[in-house]
Amino acid sequence: MRKEIIDLKIRSEVLHGILYSPDIESIKNNKNILFPLVIRVNGMPGKSPEEDEKRFAHYFVENNIAYFTYDHQGVRTSSGIFTYYDAQANIEQIINQLVHYPKINPLKVGLLGESFGGAMALCHAVRDNRVRCLAICSPVFDTEIIPKNPLFKFFIKALTRNKEMRFPEVDFKKAYLEQTRQYNPDRLANKLTKPFYLIAGNKDVLFPEHGFHQLFNKVKSENKKIELIDGANHNFTDSCHFQLMCEKIVNFFDSNLISEKIAS
Repeated sequence: MRKEIIDLKIRSEVLHGILYSPDIESIKNNKNILFPLVIRVNGMPGKSPEEDEKRFAHYFVENNIAYFTYDHQGVRTSSGIFTYYDAQANIEQIINQLVHYPKINPLKVGLLGESFGGAMALCHAVRDNRVRCLAICSPVFDTEIIPKNPLFKFFIKALTRNKEMRFPEVDFKKAYLEQTRQYNPDRLANKLTKPFYLIAGNKDVLFPEHGFHQLFNKVKSENKKIELIDGANHNFTDSCHFQLMCEKIVNFFDSNLISEKIAS
């Protein structure tokens, strides 16, 4: 597995990311090989690109899929402050740069979103034709309900306590509500028509099972699937649940980025 640190310059900020890709030397007849690419959109704050090497990366690379993971603006070593608008807009800029990267097939790009990243990935996939397919895990299915939660301010404090995330010094609850109203999967799911996969656990204490089904039912894609893993929680902390989730997600991308032929 090849591991390359890629710090992407976006406007005045730098996003820290890592591109994991198959070792070309170990692949026969590799002269002109181009790898499909899956980009993971993190939650808040989600796991660091370094941590993801042992989580998701090897599953993708073993299936000859390149995998890029990064920290949002204002998270850990990525510069700036976090806003939902910027995090949403940055996905486009990340794709803009990676589709021109050596050994990446620009016609075979998929998005993987976890938790809050699931919401952002869905909203982006709706409007970006370069994204061929989308998988989301334990997604925030309605972003507008988050700031209405009485524990919202404690949630933000928890994210900033160890300085993993940096937020603007404004009424963040108000700003968050204004920004997520425009980019809310609950409002945009009915515009999604590309291959779609949703996986979550039926023991997710953060988001109720009916919300996942509600989001899934709104998606207009003819190629869509939802799976609720029995006993799994929001973060799939049980190792067996996590492995099962990873295998199912990689199988989805394999079917839609490798096995499926692109029409000429």
